[in-house]
Amino acid sequence: MGADFIFAHLARPWLVPLVLFAAVAAAWWGWRRYGPAPGTRLSGLVARACRAAGLALLVLLAAGPALRTSTTTETPGVLVLAVDGSASMAVTDGPAGAPRLAVAADLVEALAPRLDPSRSSATYALVCSGSADSGRELDPATLLTARTAAGAQALATGTTSPIADDLERLMARTHADALVVVTDGRITDGGSFAHLAETWHSRTGSATGSGSGGLRLAVLATGTAAVVPDLALDEVVVNREAALNEREPVAVHISHRGLPAGTLRVTLQVDEEPPTTVEVAQGQTADPAVMATTEARSEVVFRHEGPGRLSVTVEAGGRKATQSVTVAVRERKLTVLLLDQRPRYEVRYLREAFKRDPTVTLHSYLSEGRWRRWGNEGPERLPLTTADLANYDVVILGDLGPDAFRAGDLTALDVAVRKGGTGLVWLPGESGATAGFVGQKLGELLPVELSDATTLGRGYLGTPHSLSRTDAAKRLGLLEPGETEWDQLPRLLGAAPVGTVKPGSELLAQDQDGKPLVVTRAFGAGRAVFIGVDDTWRWRREVGDRFLHRFHSQLLRFAAANHRGDRRAWRLGASPRRAAPGEPLLLSLAPLRADAEVPDKAVIRLVPSGELNGRRELIVPLVRDGDGFATRIAAPGPGSWDLQVVSGPDLSSVEDGDLLIVPPGAERRDPRADRAALDAWAAACGGTVYDSAADLVAHLPLDLRRSTTHTAIKGLWDTPWALALAVLLFAIDWSLRRWHRLP
Repeated sequence: MGADFIFAHLARPWLVPLVLFAAVAAAWWGWRRYGPAPGTRLSGLVARACRAAGLALLVLLAAGPALRTSTTTETPGVLVLAVDGSASMAVTDGPAGAPRLAVAADLVEALAPRLDPSRSSATYALVCSGSADSGRELDPATLLTARTAAGAQALATGTTSPIADDLERLMARTHADALVVVTDGRITDGGSFAHLAETWHSRTGSATGSGSGGLRLAVLATGTAAVVPDLALDEVVVNREAALNEREPVAVHISHRGLPAGTLRVTLQVDEEPPTTVEVAQGQTADPAVMATTEARSEVVFRHEGPGRLSVTVEAGGRKATQSVTVAVRERKLTVLLLDQRPRYEVRYLREAFKRDPTVTLHSYLSEGRWRRWGNEGPERLPLTTADLANYDVVILGDLGPDAFRAGDLTALDVAVRKGGTGLVWLPGESGATAGFVGQKLGELLPVELSDATTLGRGYLGTPHSLSRTDAAKRLGLLEPGETEWDQLPRLLGAAPVGTVKPGSELLAQDQDGKPLVVTRAFGAGRAVFIGVDDTWRWRREVGDRFLHRFHSQLLRFAAANHRGDRRAWRLGASPRRAAPGEPLLLSLAPLRADAEVPDKAVIRLVPSGELNGRRELIVPLVRDGDGFATRIAAPGPGSWDLQVVSGPDLSSVEDGDLLIVPPGAERRDPRADRAALDAWAAACGGTVYDSAADLVAHLPLDLRRSTTHTAIKGLWDTPWALALAVLLFAIDWSLRRWHRLP
């Protein structure tokens, strides 16, 4: 703190001598020239002195005499450590196979002991984390977990690398004096480092860097530009409602890069059964650094009823990837009731296929003329009473209208679906009779909006349709084609014209133009499936029932899931079932039956499975959503997760779900570090790129104190004391003159 005397009204120091000269001149003029001389007596001399002093004082007061005090304070500077949290930072290409994020832990250990809180305060932030609050502050202890692969995966969840944009937002919020960035230099989204350098240059008015008065920048580079071998098991596709002792198709989707030429070895194991192995040739890409994809197909048999576990292991080039899938296995001696007008080709071949299936009991009835049993199986009369329908898992309603039934039959069928859990499969035909149910009670069980009967009949005169399953079917493990995709099979010659898919329904299959072909929806305790094509029998050419049976049996078992062998009232699931870390994820606990008892609250947990046993489980409370519960979260780290109920409905009444989190595609396709971009950025900003944490800390200025000076000016010219002094001097002069009768 310091103080000095100044003249506030003088803009330049050289004016001070002029003011002093003017004050002296005014005093001399007041002593010698102002008025008659008062003589040499003491009173006269005092009067003359007061007059001269008063005039000099007025000149000095006009210059603004003031007392200036200056106070200087020091505050700690701000050091920001920004760590790249994109998925490429989890790549294990560091020393001894350490993840790239491990250098952040080295930096924290080297930096923390040397920081003096009175000189520099440190802020630790994670950027490119894939969450809405990217750039959030971290406890430095959290970064120490990055030494392990599991810890690196937990932090490196960003689906993309918008590091330039994240750093710009971070610096605007923290107002740092020094920035230390730990990154591999990859940018897959947003602005570039060059743009970031230009932004900082325009903000500071000079190049950013040490000695420029701007922001100090240091970059700790990590990662390698070499092609890193990688093997990842992206997805295991299998029917989640598997039948006991039936062959179930399995599709395994694999991503790999930089592996030696050869084959991928895929091992599938069901529970404790002996494993089966298949080998597939590796897919290739033009750029060896880019991930290639390979698909392996096989079949498995579940031999134990109840929850089943399918474990898949992929090995190649000394690397291994594992994933487990939970499957509900039940003894599915399906009892099916088939109702149609006449023995058209579709139902004729479908009936023969199911008659050859030992796991299906089929009773068929035709309404031509009058109802009659088609074959020797089943009651002689039409079994459409409430008691009769309780014995059937699923009812196939063919090319029939409401006029083929009695009112009581339709009511019993509606009750069997909504309350009994019986599945209902709509299989329209060329006559368009199904459209007659529109506007009637049973027609409410249609998951689609249909046109009238005339339009429906003409729909089968359209162009050929190729069938392909949707993402919803893949998530549900439905319509798995096996070794040949559905759209590679012979085209179907017509389809029922669907107006729209009703709200709440799921589209399972569509044609080449995106028109709905297979749609499903839950109604109370049961489920309805609409199949808008009736010539899948054309797929039999030279292959028999293979595709016809596979297509319809999967849909029948799905429709009948809530009737026999599965009385569970709730389904716990994630949408989407397959996501990347950080992506929005909907967790829902939905009632499967209308009579499900709704609890007051629901809490679930996400339990890591397979190779992620070291990762902590997540507890997630759900909020009420209609008749069920739901919440949205950011997807956790990569791997398989089991969904389980902690609090809410009776555990025995809940169908648990699972979740697959795959590494982000944009980050995994080419995770090579970009050192050239980091060098160019540092050069443009006056910063430095370092290869080790110790070297960076050794050269980083750790005294970032900011000095702030506060100056206060106290004027002496505009105070009552200055005015009183001037008045006093002239008053003494005037009083002495009057008292002694001086001139």
